[in-house]
Amino acid sequence: MSSQTRQYKQLTQGQRYQIEALLGKGHTQKEVALSIGISEGALSREIQRNSGESGYSAEVAHALAT
Repeated sequence: MSSQTRQYKQLTQGQRYQIEALLGKGHTQKEVALSIGISEGALSREIQRNSGESGYSAEVAHALAT
C-alpha cells in the first residue's frame, strides 16, 4: 500500500499580487492558476477566503496569512 503525503505551501506575497493583477485584467481562474503554478482548487480557495465587496486584495490576503 502506498501512502502519499501532500505538502502544502502558503502563497508568497508576489503570487498574491500576481493573482490580483491577472484577475483584474480579466484572466480566468484556470489561466491564473497555470500562470503562477498552483492548482485551480488552491486558487479558488484563496480567492474565496480573501475577497470582499471590492474583489480580491493581495495586500489584505497577505496580511491575514502572516
